Amino acid sequence: MTWNGISGRSRGLRARATFLLFLIAIVACKKQQPLSRNLNVENKVAMRRVLLFYESQELLLAPEARDLPLPENPAGALDLVLRELLKGSVNAAVPRLLPADTVLRGSYLLPDGTAFVDLGGPTLTQGWGTGSHQELMSIYSVVQTVTANFPEAKRVRMLVNGEPAETLAGHVSLSRPFSPVPSIVRH
Repeated sequence: MTWNGISGRSRGLRARATFLLFLIAIVACKKQQPLSRNLNVENKVAMRRVLLFYESQELLLAPEARDLPLPENPAGALDLVLRELLKGSVNAAVPRLLPADTVLRGSYLLPDGTAFVDLGGPTLTQGWGTGSHQELMSIYSVVQTVTANFPEAKRVRMLVNGEPAETLAGHVSLSRPFSPVPSIVRH
């Protein structure tokens, strides 16, 4: 039997379709949550003690403790810790390990424990003319800082300008990830 040319089955389908459209409209109009006014609370930012590694007078890496406001999430904190490392030691007598124009382009922590650190800057891009000791200590300064502050990081892979690089200064191969070497850290 039809009513105005529409069967009872068609009216039922039309009624269901109308009801579904009504539900979709309600969901679409649902009031959106406003952005948090305090991202520090949302990201669980708190002052945390970190260890940054710089070369000591004994030609070993020595930790320098600093308190930094860091998010709880290691992926968010990694960049902040590395940027702090690149600022250099608070002790003016401690020389920089990396060139002063070095920038952190990004850092990533993979679930397998590999941290990627992408460095850039004019000196690293154009060719850093330093010796093998300083290059090695620069690399391990980054490696020790990452692995000491992020237990989930087991090894560090270095990139230059977003690409795998052969070396930072011509002496130490960057073709493999680096693991921490406790024997080069002053205790």
